[in-house]
Amino acid sequence: MTKKTNDIAAVSNSAINASFDLALKSPLPYGTDKTLDKITVRRPLSGDLRGVKLTQLAELDTNVLFILLPRITMPAINESHVQQLDARDALAIMQEISVNFFTE
Repeated sequence: MTKKTNDIAAVSNSAINASFDLALKSPLPYGTDKTLDKITVRRPLSGDLRGVKLTQLAELDTNVLFILLPRITMPAINESHVQQLDARDALAIMQEISVNFFTE
């Protein structure tokens, strides 16, 4: 591997290591026969934030979830999953993102 490739891998691994798990109060249907009762949210990289205004994150604007969550959740959820999130889960995710990733 080249130094540049190693640097990119280190940044990606750092973002993955900076994550939190969230137990969903209302599990999401996932696939034909599964449900998600927990998701892992990793720290966004700058590329994950394209199209997102940081002020929207600070204001806990739920529109940000539709853009950001499909990029930073494991297992990956898509926009239709985000639309099905219970309001309590959506708010908890936004609060955790703000506290864990954007404060010291």
